[in-house]
Amino acid sequence: MQKNNRRITQPGKDTFNKEEKPAPLQVLADFCDTYKLDEANEILWECITTAISKSPSVYDTGRERSNLLFFYEKIKVLIETVYTINAQQEKPNPKQAGPKSK
Repeated sequence: MQKNNRRITQPGKDTFNKEEKPAPLQVLADFCDTYKLDEANEILWECITTAISKSPSVYDTGRERSNLLFFYEKIKVLIETVYTINAQQEKPNPKQAGPKSK
């Protein structure tokens, strides 16, 4: 489940802190540890449905709603990719393992 927020960022601000910038795979692992894939997708969907169903909204025109749904589709793929990369990082790589004991 969700951890406490360490920070709240504003749009356009650099969200990496000094520890995260050199370790992007750790950022992915932290996200995956904080949210399960289903949970992340559910939260994303809740954000989208709230933005579209709220009136008045910045998404009042069909074009704005279409752009938001397009963004949702791209973010959903991005989230799934994050989990795939994280799972690949967690698997031991036999080529990097030391010599086998006999």
